[in-house]
Amino acid sequence: MHFSEHGELFSIDMLEILDLALPVAEESVAGFYKMSTSRWGRLRYDVRTAVDLLPHEQVGNAYAQVLRYVGMPWQRSTSAAAFTVYRICLQDSPILDRLRKSPFLELLPFLVYVLVHELVHVVRFSTHLQLFEALPEKRLQEERRVQEITGMIVGEISVPGLAPVCSFFSGPGGASVDLFEF
Repeated sequence: MHFSEHGELFSIDMLEILDLALPVAEESVAGFYKMSTSRWGRLRYDVRTAVDLLPHEQVGNAYAQVLRYVGMPWQRSTSAAAFTVYRICLQDSPILDRLRKSPFLELLPFLVYVLVHELVHVVRFSTHLQLFEALPEKRLQEERRVQEITGMIVGEISVPGLAPVCSFFSGPGGASVDLFEF
């Protein structure tokens, strides 16, 4: 295990597992929303782990959060040229802590679930199905809706160990919507 000011960090082996989980999550979310490869490619997002997070991108006990950034092309300064980029900020320490406390959960299916959840947010924000800026009660409703959609998507994914992860996230008191943030 590696530690830093960010807490416990994913090891190189764990980052390789993340590299396996991300395309599974991307393909599953794109399929659910019937997005072509070119349409999916127009989504602007990146995925970062704790070692690459800025201080404001780190959150308490949540497993991940999505942040929105507005960028400008290098040569243009008009607001019409602005673009939005979403950053999925995985929180290594809370994820690893959960896996340690719940030995029936495995990293690959856990990351698939978390990434599907966060990618659903990215799609919903990018396609204006949900506004990023929302009042607290609307944010809670959105988290519940995204949790429901995530359950539908992961129910169609064939990854060993995913069933216990789904049970964890849907079980009573197992994992509430406050474990994800936007």
